[in-house]
Amino acid sequence: MTEEKKISSSIDVIDNDGNLLGAVCVTPTKERGKKDILLMDENTGTQSFRSITELINMLSRKNVSYKERKRVLDFLSERFIYLEQAIPTDHTNKKNDLKN
Repeated sequence: MTEEKKISSSIDVIDNDGNLLGAVCVTPTKERGKKDILLMDENTGTQSFRSITELINMLSRKNVSYKERKRVLDFLSERFIYLEQAIPTDHTNKKNDLKN
């Protein structure tokens, strides 16, 4: 029996001192086809980011190592791919409507 890969909606982020900074999450928004990038910071609360670049730059300022930021990038990439496959966008639906 093969084991399915577990899909996680968030990933913990650790700073250079080994302390938990918080968790990064990508989730669909109410507006179809769009996603929210969130950081639930252990100390300062939850922040939303307009782009992956904005999040990675903030993690750099918060003393998060290159290796850890790369791990976050890998997670974000996998999560965006999963969400694109799991939740069809308006663009995809419009193409299917035109075929019918």
